[in-house]
Amino acid sequence: MKNINVITYSRVSTDEQAENGFSLNHQEEMLKTYCKLNKYNISRHFREDYSAKNFDRPEWKVLMEYVKKNKNSIDMVLFTKWDRFSRNIEGALTVIRQLSEMGIEVNSIEQPLDLSIPDSKVMLSLFLIIPEVENDKISQRTKDGMRRAKKEGCFIAKAPFGYSNTKLLDKTSIEPNNDAKIVVKAYSEVAKGIEPVEVIRKKLKNEYGLKLQKQQFYNMLRNKTYCGLIEIPEYKKEQAEIIKGIHEPIIDIELFKKVQNVLDGRKNSEAKFPSSENEAFPLRGNLVCPSCGKQITASKSKGNGGYYEYYHCKSSCKIRLKKEVVHERVQKLLDTISLNENVKELFKAILSDVINSNTVSAKTRINELKTERDSIKKMLENAEDKYMVNELSPEDYFKVKKRYSDKINDIENRIDALEENDIDLMKYVDNSVELLSKLGNTFNLLKDKAKGSFLRVIYPENIVLEKDGFRTNSENYIVELMTRFFNSSQSMEIKKATLSNGFSNVAPPLGLEPRTL
Repeated sequence: MKNINVITYSRVSTDEQAENGFSLNHQEEMLKTYCKLNKYNISRHFREDYSAKNFDRPEWKVLMEYVKKNKNSIDMVLFTKWDRFSRNIEGALTVIRQLSEMGIEVNSIEQPLDLSIPDSKVMLSLFLIIPEVENDKISQRTKDGMRRAKKEGCFIAKAPFGYSNTKLLDKTSIEPNNDAKIVVKAYSEVAKGIEPVEVIRKKLKNEYGLKLQKQQFYNMLRNKTYCGLIEIPEYKKEQAEIIKGIHEPIIDIELFKKVQNVLDGRKNSEAKFPSSENEAFPLRGNLVCPSCGKQITASKSKGNGGYYEYYHCKSSCKIRLKKEVVHERVQKLLDTISLNENVKELFKAILSDVINSNTVSAKTRINELKTERDSIKKMLENAEDKYMVNELSPEDYFKVKKRYSDKINDIENRIDALEENDIDLMKYVDNSVELLSKLGNTFNLLKDKAKGSFLRVIYPENIVLEKDGFRTNSENYIVELMTRFFNSSQSMEIKKATLSNGFSNVAPPLGLEPRTL
């Protein structure tokens, strides 16, 4: 008599094991006893502590790899009950079919079925669908319970940085911990709008031991939990809403809003365009104090010779400069980053070359995508032909169709996006280069609040007004690049700066330090 070689499989989920007493050891013992009574040889046993809602389970993957390598020596896969095998009828039938094609039987020792008999598939469906329905009910109850808890102001997830999980009034919530002071410091610094977010994160890392990575830090600054709010997402026919949580806020709502303005590019709420009665001070909203970080304001002061106009700090800081001095310094600052005449034609050539290169690259990419799309369409047609002559099962055909259709839709969306961006940029080159050659002059020609708007385009971050000049902690790549060209062009003649020198599609020469602003 041939020896029957079997693989035994036991599985629990953490909740079942804790609440209902299901035991991996107990299942394994039952399987050993069954195999001993039936004189089956156990080739290997697999233990799983994972949900059965699908077959994306660590140990099951190992089991399948083992089966594929030893399919000629394995006769059966055994488990105690069908819900130990799966709680998803569609996935279960697919796996049973895969193992059956390898000549391997799948069965339960407590709910045995002879799957060679067609009628047994009715019972198999019942054994599989009941656990799936139970899973769906549990999932539904869990979602409903979590939503009710959130509506009561509870925080039911893992506590964010600066908080610890706790119980408040017998409800799941959070409370500030020792890291809360770092959160306050982070929000306060970002709200000033002086330094980039990443610079602030690195400072907090060095000074306070902050362990959040770049994206985690950004997510923290966007998290409404810190100002005492709970976000409830849209669910069924209920709309999304934001309510006040029962936990203690670390920051106030006003500070949270200021930080959102900075992150959204609106900067501080104080950074508004000057009103009509203050158009004499167009740079209000662009300048901040180096001492306290607050917005610089402006006013007229009466003296012996009449009225004098000043930019100054709102607080008791001693930053106070005449308006004409500030405007003259801004003009000189813009002159230092304007394109030098020596490199104007070179810059035009660079822009033209880059635009032409990108246009060609886009068209090439569109043709490649169209070729890929046509190839996938042909593969889909082949699958349809196989389906029509019964060489492909309905289940496999619809899977293939969905996969290929999704790929085709994705490719067509990418083609549309590339075609929409196909704009003739060459007509803007001459005017753009002329403007970049005379930034300081352009600033002087502008009237009233247009001066402030123009400066904000060049320096999106607020400029720190100091007694002897300006300082900015932001990294404006365009400004830095133009500064390199200006510095390098002092000893450069245009005849030496041709496309053959390699300037067409590359960065400016290495070794040139940008001007410190």
